[in-house]
Order: sequence, then structure tokens, then C-alpha cells
Amino acid sequence: MMDPWLPKDYKIADNVTIKNLVFANDAWQIYKTTDKQNLLVARQPLVNKWVDQGLLNTEAFFQCDFGGNKFSCLTSPDRFLLAPVDYKYFDVTKVSALAFANSLKQTRNIIKDVPLDNAIYVEQLARLLPVAELSGTPTDDSLLLGTWLTGGVAVPTTSLRRLKSLTLNFSTEDLEDIIDAAGIGQPKVINGNVETEQSPMVRVAGAQHSVPKGKFSLPGAEYLEQFFFENVIDIVQNSARYEAMGIGFPSPIILYGKPGTGKTYSVEKLAEYLDWPVYRIDSNSIGSPYIHQTGQKIAEVFNKAFDNSPSIVIIDEMEAYLGKREGAQDFKIEEVGEFLRLIPEAQKNKVLVVGMTNLLQNIDPAILRTGRFDHKIEVRMPTAEDIRRMLDTALGKLPVEKDINLDKVVEALAGKPRSDVAFVVKEAARLTAFRGKDRISQVEIDDALKAKALASQEPTKKRIGFGHDD
Repeated sequence: MMDPWLPKDYKIADNVTIKNLVFANDAWQIYKTTDKQNLLVARQPLVNKWVDQGLLNTEAFFQCDFGGNKFSCLTSPDRFLLAPVDYKYFDVTKVSALAFANSLKQTRNIIKDVPLDNAIYVEQLARLLPVAELSGTPTDDSLLLGTWLTGGVAVPTTSLRRLKSLTLNFSTEDLEDIIDAAGIGQPKVINGNVETEQSPMVRVAGAQHSVPKGKFSLPGAEYLEQFFFENVIDIVQNSARYEAMGIGFPSPIILYGKPGTGKTYSVEKLAEYLDWPVYRIDSNSIGSPYIHQTGQKIAEVFNKAFDNSPSIVIIDEMEAYLGKREGAQDFKIEEVGEFLRLIPEAQKNKVLVVGMTNLLQNIDPAILRTGRFDHKIEVRMPTAEDIRRMLDTALGKLPVEKDINLDKVVEALAGKPRSDVAFVVKEAARLTAFRGKDRISQVEIDDALKAKALASQEPTKKRIGFGHDD
């Protein structure tokens, strides 16, 4: 990588201090800042081209000088991608894919015949900023989008079946939505066959299940899915209707239950559906060896969430910070008091607070009182029927042999953590790819279950050497 133009800890503007260089080119560099922003620094001739083509306005940039050089700078919150298009993204979700597709479409609405395969992706502004000459052979946008979705494998979106095999986290319906959002047309007919498939559905031993398009879904936890829809999603999506009835932003929530029930997973899926940033309060984010400093760090997390609202604050293992105050040390009482102050402020600032605990009985009564955390929902271990629905949905997004039987898997995983279901599906998919097969069969499902059973066993100590046992 090139040497950075700007040194670490250099304050380039108010509240913008350089942390480290991430990407670099002769004409531009991208940095992380200490306040968790992305910073694009570009030479003026390149910025002038973007402005002349109508991709951005000059107001999007601020100017800075360093070492006798003049640069134009653009900042973006860390929750938005700011990176080269050819960077290999391996954690692409449908939300992020739709954002990229929309940025491709918005850019093509402005400039038609410009290569974009080496552009800079500015998610916040829905732009792909070309860095090559603003002329020449146009990029094959189908290939550009397909390569971005696969994390670097050059597959055009017109080859939908191959693209589907390389993006196991997307259903065919997801990919069709993404391609539509990019405005690059539907898959072509290849060898007489239309490159498309039916809506995702998997059949297993007398049962079938599919997820309606565009619906928030928590397979195997429909009670929690319905709760989030009624008490969060519908309120957010129809705020005017609720405000007319005196109902404001969604109230704080406590999810309680045994470890492994899927409390964190469910909130992450909610955040992904709403496309809201998530801020965590746990030992890693606010832990401090100094008395009184933890309260300050709690306030810092909430303030960041306020600045980027609507957003979600997750309080993990909340009994550690919001336990009963009887007999507690002064600084612990101070921490509870800080939460009591911030929780009502969060709702006013459109920040959803979700507390998680395995020990609801240990939470301070003042926190549990209605008016602070209005909703207390028990998240239960999945039943056999829950497991079946989860398997149906997860396998419905993958190529699967017909009429596989999951009864043994359901029986083995009932009452186990939801993460076990994800492991079995992922392992079956890995085994299928490793064996050079294009569809998951009963053999891979059964082998994945065996692998899970082995992974769950206590490790045994073995001697390493050539001697015999004593």
C-alpha cells in the first residue's frame, strides 16, 4: 500500500481526526477516523471530473491542506460503505446488495459510457465514482454486479443459476430483486432455458414452508416475529397513523431466556430488516478498570446512537449493569442511575433500546417498571416444530435434492440452541461443495448432523509421542 498522505492523529477538520489508511491510489486515499467515520481524500483534478459529470456537487466536499498539497475530502458514517468497487466483500446481505445495485442504477442515470469496474463506491450518496478516464469502453454492468455479489468471482448476473450457486445466502428471488434494483434487465435465455427458478421452497417428509417476499421473518420463532411486527415494525412504517392515536416511537424491550435461544440473532435480523445501525453495551464496549468511567462510556454509546438515529442500542447481559442496588457499591448505583436517565431520552431520540438477560430476576425493579421497559418477552429454546420451520427456510435458499427427510435432524436438534441449526445447514452446504456436487442430499444432511454431534463432545486429552501407554 502507498504511504498515507495524512499522518495518524492529524485533525483534518472539527471532529475529523485521522486513525489509519485503508485504501490508496495515486489520485485518492480512504481513511478511518477516530470517530468511526470513513474519509475519502482526493486530488482536485479527479474531484473536478466528478463534479463536471454531475455525479456530485462541490458542497459534498470540504478542502484541506497538508505538506503543501491541497485535497478535497468527503466523510461518511462507518455504517455506510466507502471503498473501491473491486474490494472483495464476503459478508454481503440483501440490504447491502440492494444499496449497491441502487447506486449502480443512480450512477448510470447520470453517466452512460464510463467504466465503473475501478470506481469508488460511496453508499451514503448512492454513487459509484469512476477513477479512470471518463470515457472509453463501458463496463459490463451485469458482470460488475455479479462480481461484487460473489466477492470477486467474475460471474454476470445473466448466468443466474451459476450466480445462485456462488451466493448461498441469497434465494433466487433475492437475486432477482437485486438485479431489478440495478436496472440492468432480467436474466437471458441460455441454450433454450430461461435462467430463473421458482420461488424458494423446500419439501421435506410431508412438510413445506416458504417465506413471503419482503416480509420480516424469524422462522421457528413466529411469536417473536409477530411481536416485533406489531410493536416495532408497524409503528415505524406507519408512524403518522400511530401518532394520531398518541403512540410515539417504539418502547424499550427486554428479551430474556436461556443462552442460545437466539436473543441476539433476532435483534440483528430486526436491525437488518429496518436498515438501522446497532450499538452495543457490553464488557467490550464500556468495561473500564476506573471507577465512574463506565457511566461515561455508557453515555458515549447512547450519544452515538442518538447522532445516527433511528438506531438500536443492545444492552447485553444487562444484569451486570442493571442489577439490584441493595447493598451495591456507589459506582454500581451510579451506573443504574445513568441508564434510568438515558432510557427515556433514547425513545425521544428514536433509538430502540433492547436489553438481554438470562437472569431477569436479578434486574433492578426500577428498570423493570412499566414506563421504562414496557415489554418483557421470554425467548424460548426451539421446539421440534420450530426446528423444522428453521430448516425448511434455510434449505429453501439452497439447491437441495427432492424429498429429503429431516426427521432425524429435527429430533436431534429440538431444544438445542438455534445456532446448531445454522451449523448443520452450513456444514451440509460445505460438504456438498467439497464433494463437487450441485445439490445437498440426504447424505450431506446426515453427515453434517454427525459433525455437529462430534463438535459438541467434550475434548479428550491425548498423549503425543511414540511410547506405549503406561
